[in-house]
Amino acid sequence: MCTNERGERYMRYKISDLAKLLGVSTNTVRRYEDMGYISAVRDENSGYRYYDDDGVFGVLNAKMHIKYGFTHEQISKMQNYTLDETIEACQEHMQQMDRQIAYMTYLRHRLKDDCVLMNKAAANTDIYEKQSLPMYYVLYKNGGKLLQEPERLEQLSEFLYNSPEIQHIYIIPESEMKAGRFTLSCGYSIKEEHLEKYHLHINKYAQKYIPKPSVMGISKVPAKLSSIYDYPQDEIKEIMIGRHLAYMKEHNLVLDGDITGIVITKVKDDDSDDDVMYILMSVPVRHEKQ
Repeated sequence: MCTNERGERYMRYKISDLAKLLGVSTNTVRRYEDMGYISAVRDENSGYRYYDDDGVFGVLNAKMHIKYGFTHEQISKMQNYTLDETIEACQEHMQQMDRQIAYMTYLRHRLKDDCVLMNKAAANTDIYEKQSLPMYYVLYKNGGKLLQEPERLEQLSEFLYNSPEIQHIYIIPESEMKAGRFTLSCGYSIKEEHLEKYHLHINKYAQKYIPKPSVMGISKVPAKLSSIYDYPQDEIKEIMIGRHLAYMKEHNLVLDGDITGIVITKVKDDDSDDDVMYILMSVPVRHEKQ
């Protein structure tokens, strides 16, 4: 305890004391000083540098604002703010937090959907019929060929970085199936409703997928694309949609559009320890004319 020239008593802390009190390193205390949160006074007699209670408050106040998510640069500027300026800064930060909370809510919704599908995969659920959803997708690979047009890459980036609910998708064109080929194209997709929800922009490389009655089911597929392309086409077709085709034959259904596969997850296979993907395969169908 010390007494100033006005006879007022105050505490003063060595850097090691302040660091211990705050639960930080002495280097962190020095960094706080460099940022302007606290200032030290050098004792003329001992030569030691000391901090007072204002310094303790300054650091604790800074740590509180760090918890709120303010950056060190923002906190440093706020040291000289008026009340009105501080209110404005806090309100702006709350708006930013609201946006982050909304974004995390969207991510949680997507994660919840993934968990539902993973539980279905674990339960080895049967094939079923359901209406597919309208969506937009952009391809980055057609068969074994990478697609790298500048506008295509722009559209990929738009989906990747601005939609929290983006999906990795496989497309098997109906035309390829009718030609006796099982050609896999890869891309990313978003639900149509997310265009407005996330303020997404599309260009000519974003293709619209029209919803149709579909035969759906989850398939376990080799995770490495190189491995997939090593398989004979008939074999990989059997792996991905064999059960779907059997169901269609049993119920007099025929192919009626491009086949899609939404990637659910990539994991280690329990049986072989190889990497596998679980994919929700959706085959658009119509009843075969008698």
